[in-house]
Amino acid sequence: MDLYKIGVKIFVANPQVVDIHDFIPVFHGWIQQQKIEGHQLIDVHDYAHVENGPGILLVAHEGNFSMDREGGRLGLFYYRKRELSGGLEANLKTVLNTALHACKLLEAEPKLNGVKFKTDEILVVANDRLLAPNDAASRAKFEPVIAKALGKAKVAPQAADPRERLAFVVSRS
Repeated sequence: MDLYKIGVKIFVANPQVVDIHDFIPVFHGWIQQQKIEGHQLIDVHDYAHVENGPGILLVAHEGNFSMDREGGRLGLFYYRKRELSGGLEANLKTVLNTALHACKLLEAEPKLNGVKFKTDEILVVANDRLLAPNDAASRAKFEPVIAKALGKAKVAPQAADPRERLAFVVSRS
């Protein structure tokens, strides 16, 4: 079984212009219009009251989108919940492309005061502790695949704490 529960977080370049609550009506509009191809968009949850938490969450059958504030940094976090075919590298590319598409839609949304996303730093998270525990063996296995999938990228583990999910900070030029 290939790892498919993968997430990527693309950080907001100008968080000072963002009111996180503005994403609620935008995400509701996405549900009404089924704005993300290949996703059955279902519901919106407001976790803005949780410090460094998931913020505003858009639930879809295939994966979840959130305006996440984990680590004190605002960004769009998309993680896949349903299996894809094609192996880890292909899955990661699909997840990244879905997240980038969502970012473009958000940047084009007039209700969001000109929010911009930066793609020179991306957080990649393995959201499956069974297939990808946060240990040296998993880091050695997944780091080169992530570097290859994202092309010309510097990949560094986010944290070595085994209680945390396996995650990598990817710096792209």
